[in-house]
Amino acid sequence: MQSFIDLGAVNIHLDCSVDLVSKNIKSLYPHYTLEQGDSPVDYFVSLKHGSGIRRFVRPQVVFEHDGDAPFKPVASNHAYASFEWGVNYVVSNFAQNFLSIHSGVVAKQDKAFIFPAPPGSGKSTLTTYLMGQQGWRILSDEMSLVIPGTCDIKPLIKPVCLKNNSIDLAKSWFPNERFSSIASGTIKGDVAHLSPPENSWAQRHKTAKATAIIFPRYTPSKSLEIYQLDKNQGFMMLAENVINLSLQGQVGFNTLVDLIENTQQFEIVYSDVEEIKEFIEQDLL
Repeated sequence: MQSFIDLGAVNIHLDCSVDLVSKNIKSLYPHYTLEQGDSPVDYFVSLKHGSGIRRFVRPQVVFEHDGDAPFKPVASNHAYASFEWGVNYVVSNFAQNFLSIHSGVVAKQDKAFIFPAPPGSGKSTLTTYLMGQQGWRILSDEMSLVIPGTCDIKPLIKPVCLKNNSIDLAKSWFPNERFSSIASGTIKGDVAHLSPPENSWAQRHKTAKATAIIFPRYTPSKSLEIYQLDKNQGFMMLAENVINLSLQGQVGFNTLVDLIENTQQFEIVYSDVEEIKEFIEQDLL
C-alpha cells in the first residue's frame, strides 16, 4: 500500500506492506483524506515486516521515518498502534513550524480548549467525549500545534488513541463510530483507535483560537473542583508540557507568553466528563 494521508497540519506519505495497518487506515480515515491532489508531502514513513526468520516466527513490524527506525520492532498485531504512535513521534520531533504542546485540544465556535496533562490524567478520555458532542470538534488528542506568533491552533486530525478501560467507555458513548482492531498487551496495555466524527475531518484545515488552558486530573468518585490559576502558575504549568520550547527559541517563548496572556487557565479535578463540558459551555464560551 502506497498512500498519501492529509492530517490537516501535515501530510504523510505511507509505504506499507502490513495488511493490518492498511485495513485499519481504509476503515478509519475518510477516503478524501487519502487523495493527494496538489498538496506536498511533509514526511515519508513506512511499516514493513521484519526480515529473515522474523517474517515467519513471531513476526514483527518495523516503523521507519526517512529510512531510520526510531523504535524497536513490534509484534505484528501491534502494527497499527505503532503506525499512529510513529506519526505522533514524527510530528512532535520534526514539525518545528509549530510550537507543540503535549495536550488534547478541542474546539467549539472556533474557540479552542487545551488540556495539557501527563498520562493517566484522563486527557484522552475527556477529549474523546467532547469531540462527539453537538457543535464540538477535535483538533488533536495528542498535541496542540500553535502557529508561532499567534494563539491559533492548527488541527492534526487522526484517530484518537484509547487505552484499556477507556476503550469500552468510548464504545458505550459512540456505538456507531468506527474503531480500529485492538492491540492487546502493548507497553500501554490494550490499545484501540477511534475515528473522529465527520465534522472534525472536514474542518482539518480550519484553525481555532486558544480560549482556555485546562489542566485536568481525573479522580474517581470526586466532586468537580475548579481552581483558576494566576498567570505565573499557568505559565509554569504550561511550559512543562511544551515539547519543543528550546528549539523554538525566542519566538516560542513569546508565543507561550501570548497564550498565557490571552487565555484563562484552570486546574480541574473531576470524575464526570459531562461536568467539564457544562463548565466550559456555561462559563467560557
